[in-house]
Amino acid sequence: MEVTVTALFFVLYLLQLDKKLSWLCWPLADLFNSVIAALFLLVVCMFAVTVKTNKGTLTGGVFGLVLLVLCVLDAVILFQKISFGEPRGSNTPAK
Repeated sequence: MEVTVTALFFVLYLLQLDKKLSWLCWPLADLFNSVIAALFLLVVCMFAVTVKTNKGTLTGGVFGLVLLVLCVLDAVILFQKISFGEPRGSNTPAK
């Protein structure tokens, strides 16, 4: 399910539908998606790493923890780019 939601966000930004549907703050929705994915990965990977019934489970847990770090990094970068009080538009810095 998380892959589907992430793919939908990718298509949304690729087709620039976020500009046409301006009634929703899409970066904020993407931020919530990253946070929920990180929490989900944390729970699943901790179970996989602690159970470690075989090497495949342990390896999957370790790769999942790497993905967890990437989701957290994505959430931090998105949070830094969201401008709550400023108008959305150009990303060029003001002089």
